Amino acid sequence: MKKETIKLKDGTYVTGDAFDHNDFIKLQTIFKDWLLMNEKLKSLGGRGLNVPDVFSEAIFCLAFNAIRTNGTAHSYDCVLRETGEGVQVKSASIPNDCTSFGPTSTWDILYFADFASNGRVDGIIKFYRIEDDDVYNLVLNAKKNETFTDQQKQGRRPRFSIQSSIIRPKKLTPVKTINLINGTGL
Repeated sequence: MKKETIKLKDGTYVTGDAFDHNDFIKLQTIFKDWLLMNEKLKSLGGRGLNVPDVFSEAIFCLAFNAIRTNGTAHSYDCVLRETGEGVQVKSASIPNDCTSFGPTSTWDILYFADFASNGRVDGIIKFYRIEDDDVYNLVLNAKKNETFTDQQKQGRRPRFSIQSSIIRPKKLTPVKTINLINGTGL
């Protein structure tokens, strides 16, 4: 894996994984293997595996000119090369995700990668940029009028569906669409 060092917005430096075209070819193979594994699991009455973090983060890096921090910079998954902004990448391969955030999760930008935007996993990934206020002010417990921020302050792991709580109600449109099969959108 190639390493690259980037300056963050706060002036500190992070060294992360840099992906290229050869890695994209590997990711295409991994995608096919992942689909096959999910078919086998479902044939036994199980459910499919979640999108592996390195997979969604590597695709993000290739699509958005970023490096993967691999846990070395705050709670950022990736850092944009051009701006030094830290990114959290959340993803799902089902229509109603249950996305979890750590109690100390931070980001400059939050993206959601929808691997099942067409109702099935077919290699089309739609990336949505999620605004901070839509997350931090989201009421997660209506009885207590408790927001995402309230739960983080309590040291809890906020969980909710980005798709059904933000993307669909706000009628967000993807900022980028990738086709893993033929590489369009990169």
